[in-house]
Amino acid sequence: MVDIFNDGIARFGARELSPNIIRRLEEATGLSILAEGFPAEMVDGEPEEPGYEVVPTGGATVI
Repeated sequence: MVDIFNDGIARFGARELSPNIIRRLEEATGLSILAEGFPAEMVDGEPEEPGYEVVPTGGATVI
């Protein structure tokens, strides 16, 4: 499992979100993680809004 996360970080970047890590797990195992009835694609129907950057200050690092 750790190897899958490390490979996901190497392939997709240290700040990658869980969908690509799950995709990496599915590739490694040949299994589909989605539950029955779960949509193949998540769609955000809310209108776009201006945002701002969040800069972490806790000093945590990803290994």
